[in-house]
Amino acid sequence: MAYRKEILHKVRQDYNQKRTRALGEAADRLSALHEQYPDLAAIDSALAKTGMNLVQEIVKGSEGINERIAAVRLENERLQKDRADMLVFYGFSPDYTDVKYECTKCQDTGYVETEPCLCYKKALAKEALDYAGLSRLAAKQSFDSFDLKYYQGDNRAMMEKVLASCKRYADGFHAKADSLLFIGNTGLGKTHLSTSIAVEVVNKGHEVVYTSAPNLFSALEAEKFGREASLTMQEVLDAEFLLIDDLGTENPSALNNNFLYNIVNTRLITAKPTLINTNLMPADLMKRYTDRLASRLLGEYAVLRFVGNDIRLQKIGF
Repeated sequence: MAYRKEILHKVRQDYNQKRTRALGEAADRLSALHEQYPDLAAIDSALAKTGMNLVQEIVKGSEGINERIAAVRLENERLQKDRADMLVFYGFSPDYTDVKYECTKCQDTGYVETEPCLCYKKALAKEALDYAGLSRLAAKQSFDSFDLKYYQGDNRAMMEKVLASCKRYADGFHAKADSLLFIGNTGLGKTHLSTSIAVEVVNKGHEVVYTSAPNLFSALEAEKFGREASLTMQEVLDAEFLLIDDLGTENPSALNNNFLYNIVNTRLITAKPTLINTNLMPADLMKRYTDRLASRLLGEYAVLRFVGNDIRLQKIGF
């Protein structure tokens, strides 16, 4: 898994804390019962001694060892049964003093033997979504929730192809995958499918940096002029997968154009996949940005055209 160290550290810390908490809560329950029920404490004391008794029988020698070990084990089983019966008698379940792990498979370690537990993989993916700023969008936007009923006729046929292309891209994503450019009017599902791809990429263990164009350029301007920045140019250039939402909604300026050219050109040179979506048509891109930038976006990125009528307006009856 290629999760960045901050994500791995956070999840590892969470697992250490919840395992420590589970062990502490079990110890507290046991301590309270021992204080209230001395006969239970006596049984637990006897059980604790059976391990030492087993060692003592082994060191006595081999003569009759099987019978002696069997006797110790039989005594242990008797004490365990007496303990369970006593807990039930006092109104508790037989496993009341057991450690209550969130995950019984890995016992809150994150690993089953040497393999990451499924719960650990899910925790990493969730933390990565939070880190990328995708959690809110991911809760509502996925491939499963992308509804083709809002597209009719030829538009539906085209959007079926767009959806299939996005699913193939997400399913086969790798560190040197192609870059994508989503083009189309507002309200046609560009952000929805961008998020859907990003979530699948995160779940595969890849780092995603997600940002809107206005936020991206505001952060880069702050960094350039020595102010605190939520995102740095190096983070943008190094991200395994970069998603820029709503290109063209940022303030037009030579500085922002230079930022964008540096991002697009550098990530193409280093073969790092990027997904950009925009409401601007090809002719508008060529007017707003320099020829060398527009040619890279339209010529080097795989372009997917979104068509139809604004879904947001359709949902409110327009």
